[in-house]
Amino acid sequence: MIPNTLDCRGFSLQQTGLAILKTYNEAENGVEFPVLIDTLDAGLRMWLIEAGARHWIESESDEGVCLTVHRRLSPGQGSIPGLHHLAAAGNNIWACERERHLVRVDGTTGKVAQIAEIAKKASHLAISTDEKWIIVADPGADELLAISSEDLSVQHRWPAPGGPQLPLITDEGIVCVTGGGANAVTIVRPRTQGYEVQTVEVDARPHDPLATPDGKLAFIPCAGDGTVVSINLEDGRILGRYPAGDGCAHLALHPDGNRLYSANTFDGTLSCLSIEGDLLAHEVSGPWAHQPAISPDGGFVYVANFFNDTISVFDADNMNKITSLDTEPYPHGLEISLDGRWLVASGFSSDQIRIYDAATNTESARIEVGRGSSHIAFLTDRKTAYVACSVDDHLARLDLDTMTCTQRISLR
Repeated sequence: MIPNTLDCRGFSLQQTGLAILKTYNEAENGVEFPVLIDTLDAGLRMWLIEAGARHWIESESDEGVCLTVHRRLSPGQGSIPGLHHLAAAGNNIWACERERHLVRVDGTTGKVAQIAEIAKKASHLAISTDEKWIIVADPGADELLAISSEDLSVQHRWPAPGGPQLPLITDEGIVCVTGGGANAVTIVRPRTQGYEVQTVEVDARPHDPLATPDGKLAFIPCAGDGTVVSINLEDGRILGRYPAGDGCAHLALHPDGNRLYSANTFDGTLSCLSIEGDLLAHEVSGPWAHQPAISPDGGFVYVANFFNDTISVFDADNMNKITSLDTEPYPHGLEISLDGRWLVASGFSSDQIRIYDAATNTESARIEVGRGSSHIAFLTDRKTAYVACSVDDHLARLDLDTMTCTQRISLR
């Protein structure tokens, strides 16, 4: 064993992940360190990938798997409590920490309008169509929270096993979230006498669910089995399991409603499937292909490749790879402006983001926003965007006309 190797053999998944990230966070930028583990399974792989902890296998033997882990500028994503996920509704920006607080910011003025302590350790959020409810996943408590948008009070707490992360809510008010640690999907349905909660076992390591526009179906990418599971949201029936690619994590739906695109992180590919589950195409994107986005006109599919800090651009119809765009280190967030004009990629292990002209697929600007940029949201004015910066724990407000950061908004 290499001297100073972090030996995690015999550890549970959680113990291993926490031990690696502790050493990662304590290391200096650019340092590489060896780690010995029993096995690199899908759960640990996705944990390290989401954290932005770049790693690779040096050797495998009867003694275990030896990894090399490369420390980058920012601490591991998810291991720090700063503002992480956000969404826009009307003129409001809603954001939650990887900790206890939910905040509402007046998107027009950039002022904090409301703040409340609502969770044990929040993750991501979703907003109901009528903007009455803010749904927050709380993996720290294995719960889904329904928050009143009026006063930020917690109105409902629903059990959601497996560390829920990425909730969605349909126009009919059905809530769905995956629990990767339990290989499960939790569905909450509004009923006349309250709410019905159902947890359904799916395939291994489910990640980011995607609902059809009519709210009847959800597609669940299951990274551990490389499948997309189709599920009926009204009764929880599993309708099909469709091979997509190794490590399928996030999905995008074509505007025509007939095609799904799956970014497959472990094999670095992009797959196109019909909504009936037929595999239509399977192309190389780049190492740790993780986050897809599709242009509003359905012409292009974009994939953020976390390992080599690039975006692959594909023709959505024939799946030809058109070009590759360089990003800041670890482009955790990838979003397209509401008018389809701009593609914005965050850079978690940087203090900058990059903006690209979606018509020409060329870089237009780099903007300093703060460390740990993660997710992005747009106002309907077509010129204002907000970025959550977890490490510096603020929201950065962007003017897309001038390509400048005009404000940094902190909770404290």
